[in-house]
Amino acid sequence: MQLSGKKPPLYGQIKFEIDKAPVSLQAKRNKKDDLKEFISKLLEGADYLLTGDVKIEIEWHVHEKKRYETDTSADIDNIIKPLLDSLCGPCGILIDDNQVQCVTCSWLDAYDYAPEKIYIIVNYMDDEFISKEGIIFINIDNSLCLPFNEKNPPKIQKIILNQWLNMFSTKNELISLGLGYYDAQGVMPIQRVFHKSRLNSFNIVDINEKLERLKS
Repeated sequence: MQLSGKKPPLYGQIKFEIDKAPVSLQAKRNKKDDLKEFISKLLEGADYLLTGDVKIEIEWHVHEKKRYETDTSADIDNIIKPLLDSLCGPCGILIDDNQVQCVTCSWLDAYDYAPEKIYIIVNYMDDEFISKEGIIFINIDNSLCLPFNEKNPPKIQKIILNQWLNMFSTKNELISLGLGYYDAQGVMPIQRVFHKSRLNSFNIVDINEKLERLKS
């Protein structure tokens, strides 16, 4: 599948092939970094990030002899985390692996002993994405952040930010008055939030600081 473009495929599925053996969670850091760099190069043409929750399917093609008759083949549960981490961040297609709501992982016998291959399928809502160009994260309340496009005209940015402030303030007020969490969520944006601690690779700006900048 062609991974380049400003928008993900409209039918809500990205599928791509990795011509590389997976790495175990217990592997040395340099091996995991090498996998992340390899996958980042595959995804470098994708000018968007998926912003909603996703379902991921992992299919590992490896020779039966290697799986059954050696001790070098990673346990199937241990290959998941390094692969998910490699999909995340500014060079990936996900913001954080906290977006992964469901993941399945299986291996299939490959006729050739080498090389191993991995097939990844990412299923998502086709309208839940943001352009990488101009993306920052706005820290709004209690370390909760939303993705934001700085390329929009200043007037539009101010309207969006003030609306977000109002939404978060209203939600907090409703909860303080005894309304349940899910009912209070009804006044919030459709876009899910991200905790600040999950956004270390991104530029994070406090909402009041951003509004001050827009005044000048």
